[in-house]
Amino acid sequence: MTPIQDGGREALRAALDTVFAGPAYQWREPRRPFAFLGRWWTWFREWFDALRESHPLAADALVWGLVGLLLLILLHAGWLAYRIVRSGAGRHRAPDLPAPPPRRDAAWYRAESERLAQAGALVEAMQADLVALLLELDGRRVLRYHPGKTPQEHVAEATLAEESRAELRRLVWGFYRHAFGRDPVTAEHAAAWRARTVVERYASAR
Repeated sequence: MTPIQDGGREALRAALDTVFAGPAYQWREPRRPFAFLGRWWTWFREWFDALRESHPLAADALVWGLVGLLLLILLHAGWLAYRIVRSGAGRHRAPDLPAPPPRRDAAWYRAESERLAQAGALVEAMQADLVALLLELDGRRVLRYHPGKTPQEHVAEATLAEESRAELRRLVWGFYRHAFGRDPVTAEHAAAWRARTVVERYASAR
């Protein structure tokens, strides 16, 4: 066999070094970021086995304590889930609507008008008498009373004789003048105006 010359030996060594320098020949242990958990678990098992051999009752107590802790964690998680679901359902529930105000008839507004007049609230007394008149006309099917409509709107839709409609319109404008025009009103004038709110003064057109 022909001995390898020094130059050939150096070329062979360089070729082998190049091959074995590749990634396939790098025999390094792969990195395991959670390897410490395995070490801890191994240490715990060895420690627990030693504890069971030396103190069996203490080992059993530790096991039952860990079981109880796990049950408490599960119960707490279930309670939190229940609270979250319940609060979500409460947000989608329809809000409680306030109770509608009690329905008050014409007699109540007449009594309220007397009380306000005696207290010196003359414009408020006039307003209560006007509402009472509209309710009484509603009872006679002359108009359809609704608290969302203005007195002038009630006048426009009332089925009254022409003279009665004109009288009701003047009554409403007299109230507007004192309620919104800030025209001063005396007790005598308010009493005379309120006397014109008697329902018999307004004849139906039917």
